[in-house]
Amino acid sequence: MRPGTAYDLAERQVPSRSLDAALLGASTDPYWLDDPARPAAQPALAGYLDADLAVVGGGYTGLWTALLAKERNPEQNVVLLEGGRIGWAASGRNGGFCAASLTHGGANGRKHLPEEAQTLERLGRENLQEIAGAIDRYGIDCSFEWTGSLGVATEEHQVQWLRGQAGPDAAFLDREAVRREVVSPLYLAGLWDRTGTAMLNPARLAWGLARACREAGVT
Repeated sequence: MRPGTAYDLAERQVPSRSLDAALLGASTDPYWLDDPARPAAQPALAGYLDADLAVVGGGYTGLWTALLAKERNPEQNVVLLEGGRIGWAASGRNGGFCAASLTHGGANGRKHLPEEAQTLERLGRENLQEIAGAIDRYGIDCSFEWTGSLGVATEEHQVQWLRGQAGPDAAFLDREAVRREVVSPLYLAGLWDRTGTAMLNPARLAWGLARACREAGVT
């Protein structure tokens, strides 16, 4: 049973009134979407629309698709349809990590797609650079920051694994170097990938893409 379920809480005999008190006044809105800068909802579709391309869904995939389609062919009539609000689902509820990896980590890609792994890593980094370029080009204020990512070793065998992953874009940090970044007695080494990850505000990215779509002529 997953921790935090009713069974688990019952086993620990946590009174329901304690839970109610702890959650009193808590917001159920996702952190990123609970923002006074959130754009007003667009009016519902009424009647019929003609389109050369109809895109369904106002998350990242739909917004990027509509925007790129309009960039490549400004004359075509592109319509984007969203049943809820722009970015209301996963695009506005994630942790804000914008990573280059297309395979949930290089090691995972090399394990499952060994022949394509190198190409996927290259495409992933190109994709992240293009995301950064588009954010800059369209003036999207989403707090984009090149932070990189830090992987850490907590066991001796992991130290050598991290050392083997070091390269031009990823610096190996020994015990003292990693603890200068994160003060913890648990970390024996680290690998700092300085170019493969950025941080951003995911909801504001979605809203900025929606604005860019409208300015490009997407309906």
